Amino acid sequence: MSISLWDLHELVGLPMTGCLYDEVVPSALELTGVDEKRERFIPRSCKYLLYAYHLLQSVDDNRCSHVSIDKWVKFWSKKLLSTIRLLLVKKKMVRPKSTHNPLGDIAIHERWSTAEEALFAKLCIERSLKEEVYLAAYLACWLCVFVLPGKDVNSIRPNILMASLMANGRRVNLAIPVLASIYDGLNTVATSPKPAGTSHFFPIHFVYAWLACYFKTHYLVWQELHGPKMMRFSGEGGAKYYELREARKRIHKAEFVSWACNMLVKDGPFKFVDDGHAEELDHSYFVAIRSSFLRLCQGGRFIIEPYSPHRFGRQFGYYQDVPGTLRYDTRVASLEEGLRYWHLCVLSKSSSRAWFPCLPANAKKLCSEAYKAWWAKIHGTFFDDNIACLIRPKSIKITSNVKKTRTSKLMVERTILHVRLFLLL
Repeated sequence: MSISLWDLHELVGLPMTGCLYDEVVPSALELTGVDEKRERFIPRSCKYLLYAYHLLQSVDDNRCSHVSIDKWVKFWSKKLLSTIRLLLVKKKMVRPKSTHNPLGDIAIHERWSTAEEALFAKLCIERSLKEEVYLAAYLACWLCVFVLPGKDVNSIRPNILMASLMANGRRVNLAIPVLASIYDGLNTVATSPKPAGTSHFFPIHFVYAWLACYFKTHYLVWQELHGPKMMRFSGEGGAKYYELREARKRIHKAEFVSWACNMLVKDGPFKFVDDGHAEELDHSYFVAIRSSFLRLCQGGRFIIEPYSPHRFGRQFGYYQDVPGTLRYDTRVASLEEGLRYWHLCVLSKSSSRAWFPCLPANAKKLCSEAYKAWWAKIHGTFFDDNIACLIRPKSIKITSNVKKTRTSKLMVERTILHVRLFLLL
């Protein structure tokens, strides 16, 4: 099992279509440039955000310093902040009736206050652009803190351009960079000699939402909420409590797994043709079941991650066969190659055809005999023999009944497989 592009679309509501997400600072020529239709390349709101960023940098007389989230919020928000008291919930068998969650409804904006009007006047913002600039300032913060947190988690990164495009009404493809960030983060933790001491920032809350949906690790909220699926598991007291042994059994035994909870449901098997005339939802689903490479350009990082949905086909209603090994496990690429990978990932009008299966009665049983034999060979009784060591790795030595004639490569593959599964919970 794994997190797919479709999971991020269904659980989080992140778009799988739209323009490329790229954290860059536009040049002066790009800020003022227009195309053949006399339309701007970049929304005018972008220059006001850059101006505000420059002003906040100048406060400390250090032009190279980052602008903190706290400074950014205090600069833009002139409203009264309400404080919510958070309670620590442990070993709760039921969810509290109140989660302090907003209902997801966005109210009509009230009249601008005197302080807000003074801010707009300071930045010389035109009256017609006030709402767009204000929204773009919020989205810049949202992208840095919630969607794509990075190493400088408490700072505003140069994603102002993306925020301006979104506030202007243009769609930005967020599912691909977010999944690249998640894969990169989990790989960093899984391959670290000391996973618990690894300091790596990625949107782990989306992983929690995935666990809650597939493994039922969270309680549902009581009230009706409007928004993506992950809101059903959010808020105070949402996570269920598990002992260490019980938590690992829940992952390995898969007794409570909802394999096809995010499948695209049709009345019956559906034949998809990538001819450019398909509905957007169907095309997004096709992109999610197609192997590709995920690209993320974030601050000073440039990430390429392989995306291989054939390794977890049961989540899409397909039979699972032996996944095999990637012939080219690409993790590093130039900017030009990364752009090519992105175009291949979102490719349309390829004339490809695919069958979208209907919702299976029991997706867990959708696997070939070859896969069953492969899984028994790779997995064996490793979990049952070593669960105590997996819970307390410092005190107990791993035991194995694997014959000495087996190669060390098989042991390494099996160990990495289990480490990655355990780290998800």
